[in-house]
This record gives sequence, C-alpha cells and structure tokens, in this order.
Amino acid sequence: MTHLHAGIGDTFAKWYEGNTLAEKLATKSICFELAHLAARQCQEVLLTYGEEALADLEKGRWTDALQRVIETNIITSGLVGGFGGQYLRVAGAHSIHNGMTSITQAHHLLHGEKVAYGISFQLMLEGKFSEIKQLLPIYRVLKLPMTLLDIGLTVELRRNFN
Repeated sequence: MTHLHAGIGDTFAKWYEGNTLAEKLATKSICFELAHLAARQCQEVLLTYGEEALADLEKGRWTDALQRVIETNIITSGLVGGFGGQYLRVAGAHSIHNGMTSITQAHHLLHGEKVAYGISFQLMLEGKFSEIKQLLPIYRVLKLPMTLLDIGLTVELRRNFN
C-alpha cells in the first residue's frame, strides 16, 4: 500500500471537519465561502477518483484520476487551509488523531490513517450515519481504518469491586 491512501484520508477531513464548523456559522466571508467550496471539491474528487487513482499508482500508471487526486491532496486542500483559516481545519477528526499520538499501539499509523479513523468517529458522534455509509466502500478499498480493531487497538473493561 502506498502513502497515497493516507493523504486521501487526511484530505477527506477538509470537508468533514470544515462542513461541521461551517454549518454553525451565521455569516461567512468570501474567503470562508471559497474555502468551503474547495473543501467540497476535495470530497467530491476523492470519492469519484480515489479508488481508481490508488489502483493506477499501484500499477505504475500516470492517469487523469491519479493527477486529480494528487492535486486535490496538495493544492485544493491547501486552498481550504489558506482561505478558511482555523474555521475549516480542526474539529473531531484531527482531535482524535491528536489523542492517538499518545497511544503506543497507534504509532505505526500514518497521520492520514489516524485522521481517517477520526472522521468516522466524528461522524458517528454527529449522528451522520448516511455519510459514514457513503465512506465505507472507499475506506475498505483504501484500507483506511474505521474501527479500533482496524488500527490494532482493543478495549479492555475493568471493574473495580471495592
């Protein structure tokens, strides 16, 4: 697996984190609106071309799909941060990532893999199950983590019977 899948996972967050925050703003500047449009473009390009781009990369083929995904991961996602500032950068997905950096068992994961898991967790907290359902097929193909088990973690419940 290439690192492209992790870049896709991180770039998906531009939309899912940004839109969550955008939904709560009463007024939006022109810069913010441009960033929000770029974030939507990130989501659309990755959902449309992500799977094909990864397959093309693994076959060593330079294609329109691969170019679109790479440009989206670098250029379009940069527009989101550049125009949107803090409003379109950090919500649940990156917060989950930040927490996972202190878990030794998750150190083998790339930044975008942790963020991708954070997106699914954020969407679950928001009750946006239709969006999770939309992401499931591409997450499976790209081998992006959706569960704690996918990232190599288990939960041990302990009871204290004092």
